[in-house]
Amino acid sequence: MSLTVKELPQAVACSGISVRTTNNAEISHDTAKLGRLWQKFYQNHVANLAEGEDIYGVYHNYESDDLVGAFDVVASWKVDSEEKPSSSDDAAAASNVVTVQIPAGKYLVFSEEGIMPNTVMNAWEKAWEYFHDSSCEHKRRFDVDFEQYIDGNLEYGQVDLYIGIE
Repeated sequence: MSLTVKELPQAVACSGISVRTTNNAEISHDTAKLGRLWQKFYQNHVANLAEGEDIYGVYHNYESDDLVGAFDVVASWKVDSEEKPSSSDDAAAASNVVTVQIPAGKYLVFSEEGIMPNTVMNAWEKAWEYFHDSSCEHKRRFDVDFEQYIDGNLEYGQVDLYIGIE
């Protein structure tokens, strides 16, 4: 695992589909929503993306922290921040596409490579372990965090997990 502090110089706009969940809900197959979100994203949206385009998992609207609060997750792709969804775009409206902003700022990046979804789960486990360590030198913002799937590979590849820090 590689750990780096990166400054995102400007906001990034992403569009995709969203669910609201908690880490506690994701423990049980019966209440987990993220697997179904990514399956729906893969089935309905990946074919419309350019080959090799990065894919983003954006975590936002945190109710509190990673232990108890709910949050939204958007399975998404990067869009031009000037683009505004057309009110006549029936396909986007029918598929519940939303747009979210990843704010400029400082992020701690956990990079992993391997078979998905294990690779992304490993990155999150290392992030939680890092931030729950009493000697942690960074403070998490709980504003917006995101996963960047390099080259859009959702089966095997590299994921960079960006955790917003103060």
